[in-house]
Amino acid sequence: MERTYTVNELLGAMKRRRKWMAIVAGTVFAVSAIVIARIPNEYKARALVMVEPMHPHPDLVVPVISMTLEERVKSVRAQVYARQLMATAIEELNLYGREREKYGMDAAVEAMRLDTEVHSEGDDAFSITVRAKDPATAAKATNRLAELFIEGNLQVRAGQVARTREVIAQQLAQMRGELSKAEARTSAFKRANADTLPELNESRMREREQLAKQVELETAFIQTAQQRIDLIGVLPPGKDTEVGRLEEQVDTLRGRLGTARAALTPEHPDVQALARELGNAQTRLEQARARAEANDLERRRMNEAIGRGRKNVGEHHARMAAIDRLIAAAPLTATQLAELDRDTDMLKVKVQSLVSKKAEAEIAADLEAKSAPSEFRVLESASAPTLPASPNRPQALLLALLAAIALGCAVAVGQEMSDRTVRSEEEAAALSLPVLATVPRLNAAGGGRVLALPAFQGEQA
Repeated sequence: MERTYTVNELLGAMKRRRKWMAIVAGTVFAVSAIVIARIPNEYKARALVMVEPMHPHPDLVVPVISMTLEERVKSVRAQVYARQLMATAIEELNLYGREREKYGMDAAVEAMRLDTEVHSEGDDAFSITVRAKDPATAAKATNRLAELFIEGNLQVRAGQVARTREVIAQQLAQMRGELSKAEARTSAFKRANADTLPELNESRMREREQLAKQVELETAFIQTAQQRIDLIGVLPPGKDTEVGRLEEQVDTLRGRLGTARAALTPEHPDVQALARELGNAQTRLEQARARAEANDLERRRMNEAIGRGRKNVGEHHARMAAIDRLIAAAPLTATQLAELDRDTDMLKVKVQSLVSKKAEAEIAADLEAKSAPSEFRVLESASAPTLPASPNRPQALLLALLAAIALGCAVAVGQEMSDRTVRSEEEAAALSLPVLATVPRLNAAGGGRVLALPAFQGEQA
């Protein structure tokens, strides 16, 4: 059977079960009070460090280290939390002995980082706060961290000043080296691009005209040679050529002569006539072969001449194309040479500027090195606190009391919601069971309850 509770019903339930509420709340509050009372006290000590601007004013002398005050204050936290600084403070003050014995120096440094707070105070100051169980230890640790920070900062800035001087000298030497390299590059560029200098364009144009005339001569010779080849003709060896026809005629006469010699005597007129005719045919064949060989030789010679002519024409065209590229590259070469000259002039100006500023940088570095010790000043040293910073016992007790009351109320509400007793006629009617008897409402102990019906108890069982 689902039940819904109104606010008044819940308040009535807590009123009826106030004994349990008091027991639970009192127990929780008592345990919380014991725990709060056993929490050890922690003390906080605070030191304030001021960041002084560099003297003289940066408008008069250019500072060597250009970090602003705001940037320096922001970097303080990383410097204070540095392992070397904290390890030095731990060893000097003999702090975190248990952590060092069990886990080593890294654990002690991590514990001190958790107990240390660094906050910026405006734009030109910062505070260091250390938390410890002993007020004197907190004050000593705070002051020692501030001192170590200032000492380390002085060493760092001295190194920065020395490095700055070295960097200025290195930059000047480097710039002079770059100037020498730039001048060497200009000379090398002139040597490497001597063919594309603009003043050579006129001689290149004359050379191109001569090459064009040679191309015309070679082209005319190629055409003449091709005409001679056409006149000679290109016929493959076979029966359709003169040599082929004569060879066929010689073979025929040789056959006829062989037949005649087989039938007739050598002195026979027919045999002698065929022999003479065969000799004439062989003579003509030899002459035809000689003419064919001469034509082949001439044809090969003309083809070789045509090949040489075409090769020369190709070389002339390639040379003309190269000359055209050189002529076209002349403006680009002039532009690049002008850029190299401009870069060289700019480097000369920079070298002169560095030379003039070197003495000024030296003066600025000396002034800054002298003013560095007064840049960080402890404005307020840490003193041993008289009152603990934590825990805040009144506040903790108040919170424990509120939590105890809330837990007691929750217990009372939970008991009420888990109680299945019938409390009203409407709940009894909702069970749809026969009514055996009714009893009047009892206003004594049990406040407002109706005795459980036997039938209902049986159903619950």
